Amino acid sequence: MHGATHLSEAELADIRRRRRGVRASLACEGIYLTPDEEALFSQFDRERLTSDQRRDRLLAHTRQARRDRVHAAD
Repeated sequence: MHGATHLSEAELADIRRRRRGVRASLACEGIYLTPDEEALFSQFDRERLTSDQRRDRLLAHTRQARRDRVHAAD
């Protein structure tokens, strides 16, 4: 995947296969994905984003959500 611009079918299948375990692990910590977060991960799958691209999108999403909360508090 190094230098890849999109995930292969096998890489995407691996992510989907591991997703149930990830959700279970998060649930053990009392963390549940919101519908908005679930939609974001589904979008990543549809776009076949690499792990680096996913990370960048998550960071941008988190930063925007933080800015939105700060502005809503003003």
